[in-house]
Parts: sequence; C-alpha cells; structure tokens
Amino acid sequence: MTQLINQTIHVRFDGRSEELTAAMLHLATQATDSQIRQAIVSHFDLPASHLDDHVIIRTSNAIIVRPEAIYG
Repeated sequence: MTQLINQTIHVRFDGRSEELTAAMLHLATQATDSQIRQAIVSHFDLPASHLDDHVIIRTSNAIIVRPEAIYG
C-alpha cells in the first residue's frame, strides 16, 4: 500500500495562496511534480494545464508550488 504523507504544500496561483497537505490531495511520499500538479488542479477544479508554468520547490518543511519568477 502506498503511504500518504502529511507534508505541507503551499500553492500560489491567480493571486491566491493556499495551504494543503499531501494527504488531503491523496499524494504518496514519492509523488512526482506532474502528480502534484494534477492533484492540485483536480482539488481546485482548474483546467489541466493551469499550473504548467509553475515551479515546484521541495524543502525539508514543505513543497511550494508557485509561478516561475522572472527577473529582469
């Protein structure tokens, strides 16, 4: 059986900032970036490609999903 984790996932999109857990999204310990994106768009009922331009950053405390930062 795949283990679910309670790691915090910070999601930023459309001017919103939401905090979820991996278990809320039914994500396993070794979830890929693609699986994380898919779980989030499903959770918020967004189009499948809505988070394609977002980066996923894994830290020891959380997973952060945010738009790519462009510095100029």
